[in-house]
Amino acid sequence: MKIKFTAIVLSVLCVVTLGGCAGTTTSTSSDAVASKEETLFQASTINSLLAGNYDGFMSFGELKQHGDVGIGTFDALDGELVMIENTIYKVKASGEVVEVPDTDTTPFAAVTYFNEDVTKSLEKTASLDALEQELDKLMTDPASFYVFRIDGTFNTVKARSVPSQQKPYSVLSEAVKNQSIFDYQKISGTLVGLWCPEDIGDLNVKGYHFHFISDDRSKGGHLLDVSFDSAKAFMDQTDGFFMTLSPTSPEGTVDDAESAIDAVEK
Repeated sequence: MKIKFTAIVLSVLCVVTLGGCAGTTTSTSSDAVASKEETLFQASTINSLLAGNYDGFMSFGELKQHGDVGIGTFDALDGELVMIENTIYKVKASGEVVEVPDTDTTPFAAVTYFNEDVTKSLEKTASLDALEQELDKLMTDPASFYVFRIDGTFNTVKARSVPSQQKPYSVLSEAVKNQSIFDYQKISGTLVGLWCPEDIGDLNVKGYHFHFISDDRSKGGHLLDVSFDSAKAFMDQTDGFFMTLSPTSPEGTVDDAESAIDAVEK
């Protein structure tokens, strides 16, 4: 396996073998600092989020020290996070988009310093599934991470956001039942996406995960579907992976992570 699990060996072993090691901390090595630009940095695990751990623990000021593009969510699951050009935007359930201060926090996010390795002009695409099939052709190593930025004027964009949750938190598949769906037409903007390999296990979503933000930063959300006549894709292949765990444990449990992910991706 090619992925470099830099400076998190003890933490990942704790997650995999003991399951409930919230609060585990890791030390940063000089190698990790030197390879930041080729590292996907992740706050917490997708399993923790699926199980209802929505307490923010990492400030966005700290998150910005690890990347300038990425996706995630906010404390109490209050909206969808889009990070682009080192600025973090919150897409609220109301549809409003706001820039967030560095003092706000996240319970889950994945970011990197974006340096495109591949640029590709995309032709007419009728759906998100069709887009993913085109992007599959750009990836050369199934054991790497890939971060995408796709710019264009889109014929249609279907996106969603979720409202802030109240404690005691429900699991994510229940929380998204109150999601807001946004249907946009003829809208210029950017898709920010992440592809994770099969070897990521239960740490993140396997395969693709996209968020959308409009050029005027007034619309966005977690991407559900998209179509366009043309667009330009930029891809950054990233082999390194660094993760820090949440200091709190979720109250809920998830027995089948893949089924839970399928439920929240709809």
